[in-house]
This record gives sequence, structure tokens and C-alpha cells, in this order.
Amino acid sequence: MILLIIKSRRSWIEQIVMAIFFLIVYVIEMLAFQHTAPIVFSVIQLVYGLIVFAFVYVEVGTYKVTTTRLKLTTNLKVWFAIFAATVIGMLLLEELPATVVTTLTTRHVVVNTLIALTAGFFEESLVRGLVFSAFLQNAKNHRRSLKFTKAAIYSSLVFGGLHMMNMSQDNIEGVIQQVVYTVVLGLLLVVIRVTTNTLIWPIALHFLIDWQPDIASGAVPDATNWLVIIGVFGVILVASVIYLVKFDREYEKQQAQSTIG
Repeated sequence: MILLIIKSRRSWIEQIVMAIFFLIVYVIEMLAFQHTAPIVFSVIQLVYGLIVFAFVYVEVGTYKVTTTRLKLTTNLKVWFAIFAATVIGMLLLEELPATVVTTLTTRHVVVNTLIALTAGFFEESLVRGLVFSAFLQNAKNHRRSLKFTKAAIYSSLVFGGLHMMNMSQDNIEGVIQQVVYTVVLGLLLVVIRVTTNTLIWPIALHFLIDWQPDIASGAVPDATNWLVIIGVFGVILVASVIYLVKFDREYEKQQAQSTIG
């Protein structure tokens, strides 16, 4: 079977416009219901996130990126293992096991869970779904090389830029750091998206990362040492980009072989 990038029914520009529309509706919905009870607010957010998630499926007909999952070579498997090790290292540095226990024992566990689920479904559907697909379609239409890598970088910059909305908070340095590391997290999530050829695993990891005991407050984490940010996320950035470039090369190779065969 020829390995092909799945094409949306709409042009890449229309997909970007739809993503902007969904984002605007999301902001309006937040402003309209921000003074309701936390549980009601979080349920409304989750319902909207699920609507966007379903819309992506209706538009494309699948949550896949390519018709079949790319067969990983030994070299790609090694680089994916390196990438996975950097991700696990990040989660351990964030003390994930202790955070999970704390989140489960907080009295706001239901609201925190609903908000984290909303972030997973809405943001992944919007960015790794519509926006990434749009940039990938544009690269495909122009027959550009490194399609996945470029689409990953562009969509991750959008993902980071979306967090500039938090600039209204009195924590400018914390917001800047958040923008920086969410760009890298965007690349990380694209790696998982294209490797597993589904949107489900990025949603699951996004939920896990956001499932924090204080997520319901909406506050941006306090600024930390820049050397820590650069050290941790710099390694993930390098591992992600290298893997994506190698993924692109292997995709082009397998597509060419399928076409000849």
C-alpha cells in the first residue's frame, strides 16, 4: 500500500480559519461562564473540547496522519528511544508520580481532571489536529521536503503563541518561559502524533502533563531558573527535531518505494 498523507476536505487556509474560529468561540465561552460554579464551568469546557475533537474527525474522516503507520527502521527506533528517554526524564524532573498522588488527594480532583481533559481534547484537536494538518497539506501541495518537520515547527510556534494570552497575568517572566517550553512540548506531541499515527496518545500525554493540583486556578507557574528551562527543554528540542527529520527522510523513502512497487 502506498503511504500517503491523508487529505482534508478543505484547503489548508480554510483549516487555519476554522482553528481561529474555534479558538475565538472558546475564549467567548470562557468569558461568558467564568463566574459560574467551577464544576459547571469545567463541564462546559470539556463538552466544547469534545465537540471540537469530533469536528476534526468529521472533517478528515480519521485521526490518522497517513494512510498507514510508517514502518520504523532500526535507526528510527533508536532515535525514538532517545526521544522517549528525554520525555521520561522531563516527567521525572517534574516529579510526576508525586504530582499524581497530590492531584488525586486534593478536594478539587474532579474539577482539575475535567480541566486537564479539556486541555487535552481541545488543544490537541485544534493544534495537532487542524493546524498541523493545515501546514502539512500546504507542504504536500507544494511538494516540499521535510513536510512533517516543517509542519511540526510551524504548528508548535502557534501552540506556544497561544499561551501569550496569559500575558494579562502579573507574571510576565513566567508566561515567557511557558511560551518557550510549550513550543518544545508542541514538537514533542507532534513526534508522538506522527509515530503512533493517531491523535489519542498526544491527548493522553497532554492530559497527564496538565493534570496538576492547581490547574483549576488558571495561574501561570512561577518563573524558574532559565538554565533549567534551556537545559531540560533544549535536549527535548534537539531530540524531537532530529527524530522528525529522520522520520521525514524515511517517509519519503518508503513512499518512493511503494510507488515504484
